[in-house]
Amino acid sequence: MLLFGLIIVCLVANVCSQACSGARCGDCLINEGCGWCKDSEFSFPRCAPINQLTDNGCVAVIKRKEHVVQLLQNDEFSDGGPGLEPVQIKPQRIKIRLTPNSQLRNVMVFYKIAKNFPLDLYFLNDPSYTMRQLTSSLNLLANDIANDIATLTTDFTFGLGTSMDKVVSPFTRQDPKYLATPCGTTSIPCDFPYSFIHRQSLTNDITAFTNAVRGVNTTGNQDIVEGLLDGLMQVMVCGDRIGWRKKSRRMVIYATDINFHHAGDGRVAGILQPNDGLCHLDGNGKYTMAEVQDYPSVGQILQKARENNINIIFVIGGTENEFIRNNYYDKFATYLPGGFNNASELTTDASNILNIVGSSYRRLRETVKLVMTKVPEELDVGIYSNCRTGRFLDKTNNCTGLTLEKWTNFTLFLFSNMTTCPDQRTVNFTIFPEGLEERVEIEVEHVCDCDCQLEPEAEPNSTKCNQRGTYECGVCHCNEGWSGDSCECDERGSETEACGTEAGICSNAGNCTCRKCDCFEGFSGDKCECNDLNCPYFNGKLCGGPGNGRCSCGSCVCDPAYSGKACDCMTSTEACKDSNGTLCSDNGNCVCGTCECSAGFRGEVCERCQSCPGTCSTNNDCVECVGFNQGAYNQSVCVSKCGNVEAVAIFLEPGNETTTTSCILQDNFGCLIYYNVYETDTGRFVQVRSVKRCPPGPADPVTVGLSVSGAFFLVGIILLLIWKLLTMLYDKLEYSHFETEIKNPVWEKSENPIYKECVTTVQNPMHDIADVSHDEIANETSHI
Repeated sequence: MLLFGLIIVCLVANVCSQACSGARCGDCLINEGCGWCKDSEFSFPRCAPINQLTDNGCVAVIKRKEHVVQLLQNDEFSDGGPGLEPVQIKPQRIKIRLTPNSQLRNVMVFYKIAKNFPLDLYFLNDPSYTMRQLTSSLNLLANDIANDIATLTTDFTFGLGTSMDKVVSPFTRQDPKYLATPCGTTSIPCDFPYSFIHRQSLTNDITAFTNAVRGVNTTGNQDIVEGLLDGLMQVMVCGDRIGWRKKSRRMVIYATDINFHHAGDGRVAGILQPNDGLCHLDGNGKYTMAEVQDYPSVGQILQKARENNINIIFVIGGTENEFIRNNYYDKFATYLPGGFNNASELTTDASNILNIVGSSYRRLRETVKLVMTKVPEELDVGIYSNCRTGRFLDKTNNCTGLTLEKWTNFTLFLFSNMTTCPDQRTVNFTIFPEGLEERVEIEVEHVCDCDCQLEPEAEPNSTKCNQRGTYECGVCHCNEGWSGDSCECDERGSETEACGTEAGICSNAGNCTCRKCDCFEGFSGDKCECNDLNCPYFNGKLCGGPGNGRCSCGSCVCDPAYSGKACDCMTSTEACKDSNGTLCSDNGNCVCGTCECSAGFRGEVCERCQSCPGTCSTNNDCVECVGFNQGAYNQSVCVSKCGNVEAVAIFLEPGNETTTTSCILQDNFGCLIYYNVYETDTGRFVQVRSVKRCPPGPADPVTVGLSVSGAFFLVGIILLLIWKLLTMLYDKLEYSHFETEIKNPVWEKSENPIYKECVTTVQNPMHDIADVSHDEIANETSHI
């Protein structure tokens, strides 16, 4: 819901996407929803949403002006007639004072058919042999056409022209036979070839028109396609020769049975010069540039038809008229003024030319299409109408079905989309019915200035602006070359001249304002050449801080009480004096308000001597008492006098602000006692090592004897263990060798050469033979 509400507010106020800004009242009010505070004493932004200005206490709030529509010429509708000017559209001139970025919706344009609105009807015919029936029909039906048109308007004229093709090969036969008789025979009356002849200017004399029709003979060309576009171009652009009236409905009946040559086709005849779209008729009405210029393009025909408000009606005859219409002329017709979406079919005997002319004129008269020209880029103009149907307005510029009694109206929606006021405040554009010369001229003035910007409220060269600007709407609008709230700043000349350095404008460390450098924070100098942040620091502050000094152009400027590069040195010596007023007790020098003591002295005013006699000796009794509970002091005296003495195993590391004196004391037992005396800013304290170093006493015989005996016994035990270990290793080695010999196979197969067995073995030489014979006998027996 919150988002929906925001969208509604944006649509209503139209300020969501536009911030209120502008140095002048008119520039501010160009955005809808913004206001300007005119109060002379107003410290808040003058250009802001209106509710914000009132909340900030502004009394004279200037708001956007309303649109103003003024009708400069609004002649009433007129049917025309003899001596009367027909009027079909009104108003004729409108002046609009348009507020920027705000839509205007109440500009009305009305249109009504005039009963006797002038009609200029020109017939452009193809004079080829196949179109001869059209010439006959025009001759017979000219009066009928006039009578039919007279039922719609009494003010009409007819004109006539014929167009064939360029008299050059390959468009027209060039051999002498066909030049003499283009139709190929003398039995047919045939004119010499030509491109276009204007035969009858527009006239209300029907007899003269029919005589011109009778004077048309057949002519011929070589190729099938014909060059009627050359003739059509001359009909449209030769207004004075044709006789087009300034305020009339202009119709051209373009009648043929074949398609047309167009731009580029002339190249096959060596004609390369483009068609210039100008009139080239001689005194006899002949087109003189046919063999010099190419055919016009379709685009040129469309352009000239719109420029001259020509309504072209294509009438196509012949046996293949459906193919010709569908493939060439229907689409052509849709782009032309008049709203005809197709070409008309001409019957074989051309008798329906009467119906074609009458119905085409009725259709043109009963339809209106408003078009606009020269609409400026900053204007968005929409045309809306319901064509008197009672419906809601539709975005359309076209209404049909109009009658003498039924008129229609159109509503213009205007919106100027701009972010700044244009240099050209007044612009013009035109609205007119397509195909007619009637015009609605609209002048739009962009209302960008507030009344307080104009005299007499505005004060040119006002003293409030040092006579260098205009005082308007509570502020100064300075003349060129001056700026500032009171136009006090001279901006004449270049920034480089006023503020330039080798490093850039204001040394790239400021802005050039009023021909002077306005330096960024941390920079100073006429051209911001000084870096006021590039100075030494003391105690973490630039030049020691505000109490010590300030940085100026890279160097510290110290206060009187300080000196030094970083204003780190006090100039006063009061802090160095002792109670007698002596500087540093005569044991040092006073530097920057602090004593620098000579060697062997310390303290704030060098009042203590750390190496003077008595520093160690005065502490001996307390050291023996606290460290080892011996010496001259008993327990109670030790507690009362030796509170600053402590026993430690290891001496502590002294701090940076501590001076240490190392002392050695030999007591009555001949032992050495080590201790340190520490001097700090807060006083003196002593640390005693808890272990003292004493000399050795005489040797004890028993101890010596036992020690020697123990040493011999220990050595014997060690030697015995070594022997036992070596013996075990040797035995293990021999046993391993024995096992290896036992497992050796050579040892198992060898015989002892001196060993004799107790049994003697004798070998019988016949033993093997007996065994063999016995076996053989057995085998033989088995076979039996």
